[in-house]
Amino acid sequence: MNQHESVSLTTESPEIIGEFPCTQTQLRCWVLDQMQPGNPALNVAVRWEIRGTFKASTIEAAFRKIIQRHEILRTRFIERQGNPTQQVLDAVDFKLSVIDLRSMPAEQREQRILSIGEETASAPFDLSQAGLFRVTLLMVENSRAFLLITAHQTCFDGWSIRVLGRELGEIASAMEAGRVPSLPDLPLQYGDYALWQQEYLSSYGFEAEKSFWKETLAGAPYFEVPSDHPRPAIKTVNGTILSAVKPVEFGERMEAAARDHKVSLFAYGVAIVSAVLNRVTGSEDILFGTQIAGREHSDLEPMIGVFINNLVLRVPVSPQMSFEEHLTSATKTVTAAVNHQRVPFNKLVEFINPVRDPSRNPLISVNFNLSKAFMEDRSYGDFELISAASQSPGVVYDISFGMVGRPSGWRMSIEYNTDLFDRSTIEHILKVWQDVYEQALSTPTAPLSPVQITKSWLGSNGEAEIAAAPDRKALPIAGAPDLAQHACDVTPAERMRLLTEIWMRVLDVKSIDPESDFFALGGHSLLALRMLSAVRETLGVKPELTLLFRHPTLRGFGEALFGPLVDDSLSAQQRAAPVFERSTLKQGTGPGAVYSINHPFLYYQLANRLDDSLSVYNLNMFSVSEDDVSPDVTLEDVAASVIRAMDIHPGQGPVGIVGLCVNGILAIEIAHQLQEMGVDVAFTAAIDSWAPGYFRSQPWLRQRFWNAERRVKRTLYFTRKLFTGRIRLLGFLKEFRLTQKLIGAISPSSTKASVEEAANVRVTDFLVQLSRGYKAKPVGELMLLKSQASPARARRLLFGWDKTVTGTASVIDLEGWHEDSLTVDGMQRLARVFNDRLASGTP
Repeated sequence: MNQHESVSLTTESPEIIGEFPCTQTQLRCWVLDQMQPGNPALNVAVRWEIRGTFKASTIEAAFRKIIQRHEILRTRFIERQGNPTQQVLDAVDFKLSVIDLRSMPAEQREQRILSIGEETASAPFDLSQAGLFRVTLLMVENSRAFLLITAHQTCFDGWSIRVLGRELGEIASAMEAGRVPSLPDLPLQYGDYALWQQEYLSSYGFEAEKSFWKETLAGAPYFEVPSDHPRPAIKTVNGTILSAVKPVEFGERMEAAARDHKVSLFAYGVAIVSAVLNRVTGSEDILFGTQIAGREHSDLEPMIGVFINNLVLRVPVSPQMSFEEHLTSATKTVTAAVNHQRVPFNKLVEFINPVRDPSRNPLISVNFNLSKAFMEDRSYGDFELISAASQSPGVVYDISFGMVGRPSGWRMSIEYNTDLFDRSTIEHILKVWQDVYEQALSTPTAPLSPVQITKSWLGSNGEAEIAAAPDRKALPIAGAPDLAQHACDVTPAERMRLLTEIWMRVLDVKSIDPESDFFALGGHSLLALRMLSAVRETLGVKPELTLLFRHPTLRGFGEALFGPLVDDSLSAQQRAAPVFERSTLKQGTGPGAVYSINHPFLYYQLANRLDDSLSVYNLNMFSVSEDDVSPDVTLEDVAASVIRAMDIHPGQGPVGIVGLCVNGILAIEIAHQLQEMGVDVAFTAAIDSWAPGYFRSQPWLRQRFWNAERRVKRTLYFTRKLFTGRIRLLGFLKEFRLTQKLIGAISPSSTKASVEEAANVRVTDFLVQLSRGYKAKPVGELMLLKSQASPARARRLLFGWDKTVTGTASVIDLEGWHEDSLTVDGMQRLARVFNDRLASGTP
């Protein structure tokens, strides 16, 4: 298993031993994952140093026992009609990934540790797969290593770090000593807590706490620190952390000051941070979030799971007050919030019902946490586990203040969104934070200092521009939907009638006006997902949640859903063309986009290598059966179907279209139709795509020679791949028809195509059949990419497309045979070329 894989199942059909409702924190994580699948900001990344005598095999065995002990580490999530449910499996197969860095020079080792840490922390999880937990062991010396632990927030929180460390140390040391681990039986499992919370949400106590929060947050503004850069239309998670390590003496002074004022360290920190935010924004109504452990009952303390809850702290700040007076006010705020901590944040958002904005978190944009290190530095038998600073997998908030206390001192850190803020701005805020602490510790009776606005936020007249910026021209909207076949068979009026019925049923209202706002009618994220699920089942469209945030009214959502290119004027033949599904592989910040045709798993690697300004989409027809396609359609009809799924409009662009083999021919027709529409097509990239009919136009003897040459080169290529260890023997034999038939005769199951392989063959055969009657149309810039599967003469012949190109044509070599050319090196080559054409906006 490589370092990016999560825990895998032990059997092909694992046994489900329990099914429970999701807790509210899990629901929120699930909603965020639906908006951005694999969102790395939902990963919990932990780094421990291990010193002494230890074995990787013992560490792995200890983790296996922990996973068997805690059901939440064997849990997956399924959806039924927009409602997620957690399922517990009887077992999962955990494997420890071990990376040996002992032979690496010491001066290079630390950077390598950091890079691996970033990679493992941000690798995505699939919530439908059980075991949302992975561990990598980095051996740096014979008696020193690092454990890189990444878990998804649906199953893990900060307190779980302490529980995991204690159990790992005790179990591993017991194994080495040949004794039974001294761990008590768990009184509860996470599913029991989920059932308790479900019962609480219908109790009188929950209703009483709702009243408190409605009163506390009534009329509250959306508080945020003005950003240095325009806020993207869709929230991003790119971030980093700046820190200041304070000496032991600072911690002693801080703890003494909190004792003298008879307040907690946390309340003292809240007073400081609220004063900092007053200084840098000028606002006297400060709102920010914090997380509370949520383990009020002792039976919850030894459990791994997500129990944390977000609290919203609304702290008034008056610069004329002394810090002591402000501390008293802030402490009252903290005490009241903690006393009403049981209301899940997800529910808080539902009944406060703030205006939804896909570029912002609901209610809070700034966060603050203060705690001693969750991991206890302790010796277990012959080894010691030591807490180490972890790395940020992705940011949840615009700015997050964090203080962690360790025996060596306190670390003050600010995690921030790098798409919003410059490093210099955060450095300034970090300095202000330290200055306010120093003032509070030295002269607590002095007035809070006046506002200090960062220079980049000053207007041309030198005065602070604190009001909201006019959050600017909107960037392209993500999530324009794909239209399924049966949705094309009803009129726009009928679609709107069905959509109206769905809204009325989900929102439980008797009537809806076209201008009615989904959220104003009591809708929230979970109801929105139920509505989208019903839309998918009834109308066959797959809208994304962000589309509803951008268009919350019935009319706006309906018009966005059934875009202008889908109308009843389509010919019957066009309606019979296969319906393509659009997947968003990456949402960029600029207008440029790359559209790939079929082979979605190949192009997923491309998305991660392109410039952040570029969006990457995939259009595929793998879900279409043979019965869904009329035999009378043409390649032109199929290209028109792809364009409808693109939901692209005249004037948009620049865009690039890319396809492999016969999909490259389809890409060229798509580019032609887009150009006719007035879309700015920067280039068309066709990989190993010969012009239809060109090969058959050659003399018979030449055709035989080219085919023989190809077979010889293919044999040599895969033979080298076999002897260099890049392909297994069975895979090698499957590459040739004769040996594949022999294997099939001996073991039919071993040559049976997977669902994906069968779909790929069906789609390819269908497109090949259509391409035989296709007459190429003129296109602008044509980029022809040649793998080793194509002969050298393809460059000179331009793959037979020389009469098609009206602009420029170029041929670029790729290493590898056909699909093999789109591995890491090939994708890096493509990314460089595509960035050159699209990232700057000028080919």
